[in-house]
Formats: sequence, structure tokens, C-alpha cells
Amino acid sequence: MRTFSLRGRRGVLFGAGTLAVLAVAVGAALLPRPDAGETAGPPAPVSHVDTATRACLLTSADPDPTGTWAAMRRLAQESGARLVVQRYVLPPRVKPAAYVDTLVQLRCSTVVTTGTTARDAVASRLAAGQVPGVHFVVVADRPLRGAAHLEPSSVDGGTLGRLVRP
Repeated sequence: MRTFSLRGRRGVLFGAGTLAVLAVAVGAALLPRPDAGETAGPPAPVSHVDTATRACLLTSADPDPTGTWAAMRRLAQESGARLVVQRYVLPPRVKPAAYVDTLVQLRCSTVVTTGTTARDAVASRLAAGQVPGVHFVVVADRPLRGAAHLEPSSVDGGTLGRLVRP
């Protein structure tokens, strides 16, 4: 019959504990340490899309003969990534005010419209009240109360640039 002494078990446990402490100490020594000159701060953004001003063009199903989309794209290129432009076509059989609300939820700070149906969509949304922080620009023959107005014949980058707000 074989017997184990208490002294043997204690020695094994002591050796295992020492080995564990030694492994933790080596691991801690190998961890990278921040330089003394570095200051903690938020990381640089990976993309500018979330921090840039967003201008959205809402068009009717009819074509845009005004050149508004081309002018908005030029504005975005000239902004040096401070302006993101997106284009949406108002789908048929949709609640116009709800669709404009979707653009607001997408954080469009300026909503530019071309075409009668898109103008009417903004009109129905504005009838429910102003939207804080959102600027509406209507490119149409008729102005719309609560929105900036731009004649279709006078669309250019400079005029549109003054109306697109952060």
C-alpha cells in the first residue's frame, strides 16, 4: 500500500503557485505601456460620414432638369469631406410626410427638393410643424412657406451652397 505524505502535496502546490505568479509577472512585463508624452483622448474617426453635414436631395419621379444633383455633388467635392450629399427619389404610394421624416431620421440637415411631388411632400411635412435643426430648400416655380425657395433656372453651386446649412 502506498501512502502520500502531506509534505509532498504542499511542495507540489507551492511549486504550482510559484509558477502561476511567475507567469502573471512575465505577462504584465510584456504588456505595452503608453508613452509618457501620450495623452488619452478619443480615437480619430475612421470615416467622415457620421461627422459631416448631410444634405439630401429628394426628387419626384419626374426627371430633374434643373441640375440640382450635379450642383450638390460639386458642393460636396469642394467641401473637402465636410459635406455628404445623398439623393432619394420619392417612391409612389408612400405617405409623403412620413418619407420626409425618414430623411430627418437619417440626419439630413438640409433637404433639397426638385419636382412637384417632392415639393408637396415637404409641404405636407411642414404643415405638421417645423423640424428643429433641419433646413428645407425647394427648387420649384412656386415658393413654399417654411422653406427656402430657389427658382429652377437659378440653380448653381454658389446659390445652392449658401442655402445648404450644417
